Amino acid sequence: METINTTALPNVSNMDLNHCDAYCRTILTTLYSVVLLGGTTGTVLMSYMMFKRSSQSVIATIIFNIMVLHSVLLVSLPFRLSYYLSVIWELGTFTCRVVSSIIYWHMYFSFVFYIAIVILRILIYFKKLQTQQLQKYHAVVLSIIIWMVGSLIFLPIFFLQYGTDPSYSEKQRCFEFYRDLSCREIIIMNYSMIVIMMTIVVILFLIQMAVILQLIKSLWPDMWAHQEYRAQIKSFFFLLVIVICFIPHHTFRVYFIQNYSGRENSKLVLYNEICIALTTVCCLDMLCFIGGVIH
Repeated sequence: METINTTALPNVSNMDLNHCDAYCRTILTTLYSVVLLGGTTGTVLMSYMMFKRSSQSVIATIIFNIMVLHSVLLVSLPFRLSYYLSVIWELGTFTCRVVSSIIYWHMYFSFVFYIAIVILRILIYFKKLQTQQLQKYHAVVLSIIIWMVGSLIFLPIFFLQYGTDPSYSEKQRCFEFYRDLSCREIIIMNYSMIVIMMTIVVILFLIQMAVILQLIKSLWPDMWAHQEYRAQIKSFFFLLVIVICFIPHHTFRVYFIQNYSGRENSKLVLYNEICIALTTVCCLDMLCFIGGVIH
């Protein structure tokens, strides 16, 4: 790969990376560092607790899948931090595409597993599913289906669409694939994902709130003494993770698509990058469990 002259580096920093300047990179470096430290700590401690308890429940199996997703994302974060600190990407276009795509892969797979937990607990509450009927192999089968279906959707998009424009290999830069939003197919795909996610979250959020309010009404004032109430609160926690970490990105994505014209717009790109980085904050969910936010 052609090297960049050190005398030309200031121009690269000021011109080529004007859309993600020093202020932008400082915010992203700080956010990703917090996620890397907190996420790694939470995942390691949660793994130890699950191994110690040897839980065979369906929910535990799904949470294990979420921890695997978090682990893969956390491994990719040092590459992002290195780029934002050095301002140069030297690992090639394909590696850049892989590291960049992992953040979306992690977000959508985590979303599916979070939703799986919420739906399972809602079905149990409404007596549509009996806890005794759920065995570990059910969760294993469900996990395999999610991984297979997700991979069949994700891999073709990655290899055929994501970051394949030859212009991306012209400079030692990375994580600029938002320029693909000028492509009609990518725009349609983004809008579709936004509508699907928003619809699912709104419906489940309303149902979950109704369930919790009903439990409070029937169990007050000793609702925390009941396992069923605590289980629904845990489900609500996962919905909050989705709302806090994933929804801002998809909400801003609508504005970004409508206003990004291909010209450099440092503010627009800064907010977009922050919203993308915010999706990784869900890695702190295990730290919340360890810290006692959800007992």
